[in-house]
Amino acid sequence: MLNPFFSVIIPTLNEEKFLPVILRALTFQTFRDFELLVVDAKSEDKTRDIFIKFRNSFPRTTLIVSSKKNLAYQRNLGAKSARGKYLIFFDADVNIDPNFLGMIYNRLVKNNDLLVTTKITPDSHRVIDKVIIFLSNFFIKLASFTKRPFIGGYNTIVKKGIFRKLKGFDEKILLGEDYAFSLKAMKNKIRPIILKEPSIIVSLRRFRSEGRLSVFLKHMISQIYIFFNGPMTHPLFDYPMGGHVHSEGKD
Repeated sequence: MLNPFFSVIIPTLNEEKFLPVILRALTFQTFRDFELLVVDAKSEDKTRDIFIKFRNSFPRTTLIVSSKKNLAYQRNLGAKSARGKYLIFFDADVNIDPNFLGMIYNRLVKNNDLLVTTKITPDSHRVIDKVIIFLSNFFIKLASFTKRPFIGGYNTIVKKGIFRKLKGFDEKILLGEDYAFSLKAMKNKIRPIILKEPSIIVSLRRFRSEGRLSVFLKHMISQIYIFFNGPMTHPLFDYPMGGHVHSEGKD
């Protein structure tokens, strides 16, 4: 069997409520030359059952059980088993349009890009959520013109050979491992590219469950810390991973 063009890698932890959205979106992709790797950190809900339910809808699938609950570790673990020419790292709560992979494929074949991401779109129509995403896109775009660009781990598209050259995500970092990866790429003269199209739909579930102001302040503190001190290797505040921590109770 020939190796696929894309390896889509999704780290999970108790994502039974959110994982079906991205899996369903992947089943409807017009571009089918990809494999799916779900790296699960021993979820205690039905996350793995949901993966098994969907697995026959994909050309190739792999379920990897991770011994650690760590985004960087899980992404790296998935990359070790990936066979694709390009790796696509998604978070478990994102969503994409049916032509997403096809448009990315056309772009990569034409330009041979090494490290790519896309603009983001909110998962709601609330004005406040649109403002949050507008500001996020603005600052990500602004950073792309500096020596400190940013690519979010929720949507990182990278040539596998480059990912291995950069030695993947730093597993010692608790928050900002995606930012550190971008900086490492820049040091190796690989500037991340942000595509206007297609965009990816990102979840604002943490903003809704913890409160928008609380999460905004955490992001501000983390960005200031990372700017002056580099990525966080010890906790400054509670920022747990996993679908179980998001009750969606606030709006």
